[in-house]
Amino acid sequence: MDIELLKTFLEVKKTRHFGKAAENLYLTQAAVSARIKQLEQYMGTSLFTRYRNNLQLTAVGERLTHHAETILIAWDRAQAEAHLRDNQRKIIAIGGTSGLWDLILQGALNEIHKHLPDIALRAESHGQDILIRRLVERTMDLGLLYEPTKVSDLISVPVTQAELILVSTEKHQDIHEALNQDYVSIDWGTAVNIAHTQIFQDIRSPVLYTTLAKIALEFILYNGGSAYLPLQLVDHLLEKELYHIESAPVINRPIYACYHKENLNEDLIKDIINIINDMSEPELN
Repeated sequence: MDIELLKTFLEVKKTRHFGKAAENLYLTQAAVSARIKQLEQYMGTSLFTRYRNNLQLTAVGERLTHHAETILIAWDRAQAEAHLRDNQRKIIAIGGTSGLWDLILQGALNEIHKHLPDIALRAESHGQDILIRRLVERTMDLGLLYEPTKVSDLISVPVTQAELILVSTEKHQDIHEALNQDYVSIDWGTAVNIAHTQIFQDIRSPVLYTTLAKIALEFILYNGGSAYLPLQLVDHLLEKELYHIESAPVINRPIYACYHKENLNEDLIKDIINIINDMSEPELN
């Protein structure tokens, strides 16, 4: 099967319009229609239906989407590996949520490149569900997650932790004031949310609820307020723009490195995990 058929299918699925897909792919609309028709002939059924000029996937089209994405990722990786430079021996794909890239992965990427210069790196940011799916499919080698996966084929190794401290833009605030005046709440996952609720009961609704620490940080720096944020993220701002409320308990958020137990690059993955561990040791002591 021509790989371009799958690319065209995914573009039509994304735009829900043959004309827009044609523009994005620099093709004529007739060429896009012909490709979709050819793919439908391969599949033996329709992939799209029209309801009042609204293009929708059929049930088969929905099921094909995931497989098409996986095939294209594997194809891109195969092409990249075929064109490795003479001084490169492998491509390693590393992923994490956008929050973990801000917190640890960007720095880890630099350290990995420094210690393993003959490795070509691929960096991706996704939600946890997509990261786990990529790990299971082995289109990603290593993923950093806030919780160990429950998938039997995946190995989860604790590598470091986010040390969450309560900070405020107001100096000399106590815990009660910080949590009830312009407090920003961050979703750190079920375990931390439960611990937070158990420690702090009967507090007012936050002025902002977010899933990203960086959003919370930028918000309180601009508007004033308080939030539980990783020490690694705010350390350079303490006693300048932010103040640590030291009477508030520290909440530790574990971070796990996850990989497939049958990944052919397991030795390299373990080397990378060791690099991340070495980076993290000063924060954990």
